[in-house]
Amino acid sequence: MRTVVASLLVSILAACGGGGGTATPDASTIDADPAGWERLMEGDWTLAPGEEGYFCVYATVPRDVDLSAFRPLAPIGTHHTVLTKITSATPADGTYRCDVSTNGTTMIYGSGVGAPDFEFPPGVGLRLAAGTRLLLNLHLYNATDQPLSGRSGTFFRAAAAGEVQNFAELVLAGPTIGLTVPAGASTQQGSCAVNRITNAPIQVFALSQHMHKLGTHVRSVVTRSGSPDIVLQDVPYDFEEQKFHHTSSLVELRPGDTLTTYCTFNNTTGATVGFGESSDDEMCFTDLYYYPARGANFICSGL
Repeated sequence: MRTVVASLLVSILAACGGGGGTATPDASTIDADPAGWERLMEGDWTLAPGEEGYFCVYATVPRDVDLSAFRPLAPIGTHHTVLTKITSATPADGTYRCDVSTNGTTMIYGSGVGAPDFEFPPGVGLRLAAGTRLLLNLHLYNATDQPLSGRSGTFFRAAAAGEVQNFAELVLAGPTIGLTVPAGASTQQGSCAVNRITNAPIQVFALSQHMHKLGTHVRSVVTRSGSPDIVLQDVPYDFEEQKFHHTSSLVELRPGDTLTTYCTFNNTTGATVGFGESSDDEMCFTDLYYYPARGANFICSGL
């Protein structure tokens, strides 16, 4: 199957030397996609034993396309992916070594360990206009004692013409550099003022969670003046099964609301663990998918 984004497939940088790359895969490799799915962008990587790091894939969308679903390409070694829009014309399309902070400001998809396909509800999806630049940040971790190689990325399913009426985006809400997890069991929290995301109501249709290996439970609560609290989710957390779930009905968030994320940890390390990019550090986020897209910064932390 010819894909919308054949020209987006990337050259590969050598993982350990930081040197040049290999050729872009030819059309014969592009056509071997799962039925109904097309390749959005992907990058090949190699890590030394015990190495943890980041690769960033840059691509330019060749024509207008509406998306109705995502599928992660996440072989062993893929900790998570973050897909954002960027406005810069540089660097050129390809794959480069990077770090956790190398992202655009508007997030449109993310996947964690064990993430299944994500399907937007009927009438909801994403629009990528021709010329849009995308950045896929790959967090990779080789926990073995042997070199590890893989190809990580994202597939998509195209929507039919006129199928999408509501265009979505994604925000992560929770504490960042102030997160501190003491030894033992504890619950930490962080709040996001919704007016930092939008100055008009938004409709939440899907939720996920993101912590690392010490996380056991997530509770996400919306506080609204004069109204009972709205519990968005109150769920156990499994690092090996990070996935979005659709809400039973749309949940409207308003500019005056506050969203607080409560993360419960069981820290068996014997030492305090702080916020950080490594799987051996910790994070605490509520992942919100909502519409209409507002071009919001994809991290909402603090008031």
